[in-house]
Amino acid sequence: MRRQSLHRVLTSDLHLYAYKIQVKQQLTDANKEKRVTMCEWFCNVFENAGNFFENVWFSDEAHFLLSGHVNSKNNVFGGSEVQDEVLQRPLNSVKCTAWVAMSKHGIIGPYWFEEDDGRSQTVNKERYMAVLNNYWASLGRRRGVLRASQWFQQDEATPHTANETLAWLRQRFEERLISRRCDLEWAPRSQDLNPPDFFLWGFLKDNVYKENPQTIEELKTAITAKIRAIPKEECVKVIDNFARQVQVCLQRNGGHLEHILGKP
Repeated sequence: MRRQSLHRVLTSDLHLYAYKIQVKQQLTDANKEKRVTMCEWFCNVFENAGNFFENVWFSDEAHFLLSGHVNSKNNVFGGSEVQDEVLQRPLNSVKCTAWVAMSKHGIIGPYWFEEDDGRSQTVNKERYMAVLNNYWASLGRRRGVLRASQWFQQDEATPHTANETLAWLRQRFEERLISRRCDLEWAPRSQDLNPPDFFLWGFLKDNVYKENPQTIEELKTAITAKIRAIPKEECVKVIDNFARQVQVCLQRNGGHLEHILGKP
């Protein structure tokens, strides 16, 4: 059978699709159990406290390299001989590290982990708490948001769960805290459930680098502008999608779900 005929049979007659295996971080049985426990809690709260998803802030930080990110599959040349061209990338690319919190009320941030001269810093508990102080102040200035009813989520990164950090968070959010070492633990290796991870960072990197920023200040300006341009309605859709993904995670007994969402 000719290749073209085989392709027609597979797609037109049998309605089969081509899928690429995605590489994801391994989920152990213990990881899956924690994901199920967490998602069951979210479902219970959603059914019994309808305003919960109106008042929960999901947080995360991400690195943005000035050199951008390149899909090597797009670097294809047609010719009669091998091209004497390579794409060079610096060994230690200049970067900035942004932190945001996202809810149905919108996005707070970005805040930057950086020196006074703009150089990116490693995230440690002191720098993280400085960012949290800025976030807390911004949360208090936000119209229509009562801080006493807001929830806060963070992942299991060490600076997030240091004793001093958790003490600071508990003082302000009390039991309304979703984090490791709290009554409700955010399950490890659950980036696919965190709105900044499954939506915001990818959206930003797809759009920011189109403007080809040449300096860190240009990169930060572009990131900030793209975040500011995201309407509240889009944030509402993202958080609603989080609720949907919680259901899918339960259906999959805590297993990976990114590779099946949106598939026909």
